Amino acid sequence: MEAAVAAEGLSVVCRHPVALTPADVRFLWSEYSADGHVLMHAFLDRYLCTAGSEVLVLRGPDAFEAARRIKRVIRSRYANGPFANLVHTAEHPGELARQANHLLGRCPECADPFVTSEPRTGPARPAGRDFRRDDDLPALVEALWPAVQSADPPAPAPHRLDRSPAAAVYLAADRSQTLDSAVTALWSALPGIPLAHAVMLVLYTGRVGEHPIAVGSHEAISRTHRTLLSHGLTACAVGPFPALTRFPGPGPARP
Repeated sequence: MEAAVAAEGLSVVCRHPVALTPADVRFLWSEYSADGHVLMHAFLDRYLCTAGSEVLVLRGPDAFEAARRIKRVIRSRYANGPFANLVHTAEHPGELARQANHLLGRCPECADPFVTSEPRTGPARPAGRDFRRDDDLPALVEALWPAVQSADPPAPAPHRLDRSPAAAVYLAADRSQTLDSAVTALWSALPGIPLAHAVMLVLYTGRVGEHPIAVGSHEAISRTHRTLLSHGLTACAVGPFPALTRFPGPGPARP
């Protein structure tokens, strides 16, 4: 980290260890709502609240943009996905003011508040189903955590819709969606899919860029594709798929 900071001509002028709480996470990432982003909050709580973090104050020429470049460098080298990013910096001045004024102000080097004319809160991100009624989310996150943190996670099998896997639905990474909105779309479009499987399909697609999420007959695939589109998940397409003897049969219907 220090080498990347120095390479941008910046210096670390202050650092503070912090122990974030779920309340901190909800304040700092205000674009996620309490009921509409329960999956994101569950993963963020596991990622940010179960170990200590450190806040660094950087100073130097064009420090705001330079810090964003440092983030991209560190993540490109070491991050294993959205919940193993290793470093965060604000993407716009309003976000910086909100986060810095909440976390800093503990010593003379960082006591002055960050001031900006930009709004302190960004627009709300697409929301999804409140999955707390369907599953124990902390337990689900804990079970998935090793795969989420892995540098080379196994590809999750596409969900099998019926016993005639003649076609597939492919999902592409889409930054306009959130984990909750994308998983909600899969939950509705793929009958019987376990929540953990839907989560891993979305996270894996975000990592590799494109992945088959369902296989079945042409009729079933067409129906699935229409449902995804109706949920606003437009980064998806129908395509061919070879015989799939290694994938399990259709899941049980949900009540």
